[in-house]
Amino acid sequence: MQASYLFDSIKSRDPHGAVCTGTQVVIRVSLLRTALHSPSIWLRYEAQSREMTLPLVWEKLDCGYDVYSCVVDTADATGLIWCRITALDFAGGCVNVGETFQITVYAPGYETPEWYAKGVTYHAFVDRFCRGGAPLVSDPDYIVHQSVEETPVFLPDENGIVRNNDIYGGNLQGIIEKLDYLNSLGVRTIYLSPIFEAWSNHKYNTADYHRIDPHFGNESDLEELCSRAKEYGMRVILDGVFNHTGSDSVYFNREGRYDSVGAFQSETSPYRQWYSFFEGGYESWWGIDTLPSINEQTPSYLDFIIENECSVIAKWMQCGISGWRLDVADELPDEFLAALRHRVRKLNQDAVVIGEVWEDASNKIAYSKRRPYFTEHELDGVMNYPLKDGILAFLNGGIGGIELGRNLEVLLDHYPKESQRCLMNLIGTHDTARALTVLGSPQHLYADKAFKAEFRMSEAERALAIKKLKLAVCLQYVFPGSPSIYYGDEVGMEGFEDPLNRRFYPWGKEDRELLKFYQMMGKIKCEQESLHNGKFCVLCAEHDFIMIKRGIVILAVNRGEACDVVLPEGAYINLFDGDVLRDMVHLPKLGFIWLSEMKEEIE
Repeated sequence: MQASYLFDSIKSRDPHGAVCTGTQVVIRVSLLRTALHSPSIWLRYEAQSREMTLPLVWEKLDCGYDVYSCVVDTADATGLIWCRITALDFAGGCVNVGETFQITVYAPGYETPEWYAKGVTYHAFVDRFCRGGAPLVSDPDYIVHQSVEETPVFLPDENGIVRNNDIYGGNLQGIIEKLDYLNSLGVRTIYLSPIFEAWSNHKYNTADYHRIDPHFGNESDLEELCSRAKEYGMRVILDGVFNHTGSDSVYFNREGRYDSVGAFQSETSPYRQWYSFFEGGYESWWGIDTLPSINEQTPSYLDFIIENECSVIAKWMQCGISGWRLDVADELPDEFLAALRHRVRKLNQDAVVIGEVWEDASNKIAYSKRRPYFTEHELDGVMNYPLKDGILAFLNGGIGGIELGRNLEVLLDHYPKESQRCLMNLIGTHDTARALTVLGSPQHLYADKAFKAEFRMSEAERALAIKKLKLAVCLQYVFPGSPSIYYGDEVGMEGFEDPLNRRFYPWGKEDRELLKFYQMMGKIKCEQESLHNGKFCVLCAEHDFIMIKRGIVILAVNRGEACDVVLPEGAYINLFDGDVLRDMVHLPKLGFIWLSEMKEEIE
């Protein structure tokens, strides 16, 4: 039975994907001549608050289908254009042709760094990665782990407070000592968890933006790390936490630790306007009173963080860093983001600004406002949580290959190509359970935390999880952007949510076989030009299977039983074994094949 219409909201547009303002987008639809006629398209230019309905014009008859088209004008239309096509049936009824879809229109002049997509990003949680230099010493403000194998403190203290004040001694010198190791993984970007002085192990409660936490080192250590990393072709980016500070800080000083007159102490404090007070309290991040929220548009705060010659942004970029990952970017005002990226670019035209956004960033709504992260050039890229969610859901049976493929294509359709190359493509972070644990023990994700702290997968569970993790990594590495390794994932670290996902890296006890796999994938990522700028498309997908093409690279992933897969015409090289394959390949249960065409790209 013939379908009454043929239309794909991605493939039926020319050009595909996000477009620059002023581009004319041609949309085509094919209607079965005996079923539908008189199509029209409804358009809503969201940023301009205007709507219109246009008729589609008949072009030709093709195999029983009438082909119609229209041109969507994007002149002065920066933002999202929402589109919906309808047609009439021969009973006079109105039929929706496909779903409502978006066209992302971004302002001219959008440029992003090309280097970010050319290697792997390594997310080092500084306290938990590697001890370097001087031995660990006692500190009255912290619980100091003498053994790196101890479980992080996860229970509240006798007052019911989770203090996050246990440390292992990882520092910047430890990262410097492991640059050879990072290079073996194909790392080209080292992303550090916050390094500024703060009274916690995670440092997201900043105490002094102008001082590196003494447990991590000093400015000279950061300068050395940036300089030594550069010798390997690596760059360093910092975690910028600008939405809130610590209550125990130079600026708020609730605990009275500092000599400064903090905002908590006096209405005459130079920092008072940075915060919002009300009778009996003050605004804080998600109601956590140790994290007072910042009014980011306060002129003195903007000057302090961004604009001043000695601003926080300027100071640390002059130490040699190559960009920022912005914590809770959806809680930072658009004006703040735009000003920050503009200043970063003035300081280093090749620096990168990546935002923490957990959803599709092209149509994200925060605080009842659509966020123009890409359309108005506020960010270069974002942390790609939708990719993580899709990959893990597919491998755990939550969605099929067809749905995964469509989700990935829609995501790329929504993002400008400039932002695609600056995607931080993750499958785990310091805010989520370890990927290996999610893949091997999803049944325990909602268990009691005490149970989780002691839990380790059985040998059989772990073996299965590692097979699935390798499939996840293949999908992660083929997607546009930079694959991001959360420290220790590459050697099989387990762990549920914070802080159980923040154990110390198991130096000397790594899963060497898994590490070798990651090193091979890093080599492929760095050397394969197709994985830097190649076109991404889903060649075919079924319930348990997906085949993806990226430039001249082809990846086939099978989460189910063994199967034979027909390849596109041509000969291919197996990048892992060097075997020459033709026409068909056998995929084992929970298996993959990673291929490179021997000839030029097939369009």
